[in-house]
Amino acid sequence: MMAAAQNKPASTAVPCASATHAPMVRDFYENQKPGRPLPVASRHFNVAETVIASALPATQSIGTAGSAQVAQTVWKSIDEWGANTSIKLVLTSGGKHAYSFPSLVPMAKPDTGEGWLDMYADDSKGVHAHINGQYLKAVFATDLPGPKAGERTQAISFYNQDGSLVLGVYARVAGETFDQAAVEGFKKTWAVIESLPRICAAK
Repeated sequence: MMAAAQNKPASTAVPCASATHAPMVRDFYENQKPGRPLPVASRHFNVAETVIASALPATQSIGTAGSAQVAQTVWKSIDEWGANTSIKLVLTSGGKHAYSFPSLVPMAKPDTGEGWLDMYADDSKGVHAHINGQYLKAVFATDLPGPKAGERTQAISFYNQDGSLVLGVYARVAGETFDQAAVEGFKKTWAVIESLPRICAAK
């Protein structure tokens, strides 16, 4: 009973996929651009990125409603990937322009009690990131097959209410080198998100 309650769909204000989105998005990833990061499909279809994430099969994408508490819970799991683990960070401007850069895992600072999630990479010498939980409305984990056997694109993505990306933490991108520690960590963070209430209609 408890497990069923935990996985009950959460109420949502973010844009979710409709019945017409799913076949188009799945065809894009199966036959056109397998393994491409979610911002690519978002721009291709000119829809919010949460529409793309929620159109994917449940084996490839799971999401939960965002909040300051959820951000802390999910990022605590990302912290456990390790401070010296290499990842790729992705953010967008208005959902139309994507910025991607390599980084070590940004480690969260203790909760200030103000609803902010503050993270610093490379012992504060690298990326500084600050997420306001008041505006965080969804978190998705996605695991997409790439064009070649064994390739995957695996990401934990944080979203605004309009479904645009706040920050994507990519453990690996199909066709690129990756840190195995990030891949192992991604599996554990997927399990954390899987234990939280689902967002958007069941696929």
